[in-house]
Amino acid sequence: MNGMTTFTSDKEALHDILKVISDGGYQLPEFQRGWIWDDIHIVSLLASVSLSYPIGAVMMLENGNPDVRFKPRPVEGVDLSISKEPERFILDGQQRLTSLYQALFLKKVVKTRDIRKKEILRWYYIDMNKALSSNGDREDAIMSIPEDRKIKNFRNEVQKDYSTSNAEYEEMVFPVREIFDCSEWRAGYNAYWNYAQEKIKLFDRFEREIIKRFEQYQ
Repeated sequence: MNGMTTFTSDKEALHDILKVISDGGYQLPEFQRGWIWDDIHIVSLLASVSLSYPIGAVMMLENGNPDVRFKPRPVEGVDLSISKEPERFILDGQQRLTSLYQALFLKKVVKTRDIRKKEILRWYYIDMNKALSSNGDREDAIMSIPEDRKIKNFRNEVQKDYSTSNAEYEEMVFPVREIFDCSEWRAGYNAYWNYAQEKIKLFDRFEREIIKRFEQYQ
């Protein structure tokens, strides 16, 4: 084996993986073409993580084996000021990790595709009430919202507007980009509702039952 490092089956927290991706510690081999998962897949992926359902293994290869030399390429959305040698190469799971990185960690609008393969830009939200409903389908609670955060009908009339923080609080839709650092959003939400006990309790339950699942996801 020439002392080469082989594949390992360690479990890592999702947050830690996304942080290392952001720092350039986990990258793709350049031969892997850029790949964007479609909007429906991303909604389904976020729903699965929110329920602690498995989303499939991610295969990585330790960098440093002299017999295997890949040119590295950062995950889509990662902006490295200088090129960096990664600790590991992502060999399988590129679409899932890219989608989760962009939706949960990047705090920018997500590049994806619609069912006709047309490139679109989307923000993702969780409808708090639907997510906590015992009889709902979790995918129905995950919302995919256009870049301007306005939902329009076929006449281009605005039906729903989520473009301000107050609109998010009023509609009780939580932006998934705040999943790993929700304290500021929660403070705004509590203030918006004048610290109403039932609203505070609802967010506490949402944090316990939904946000914690993302934080603890392996």
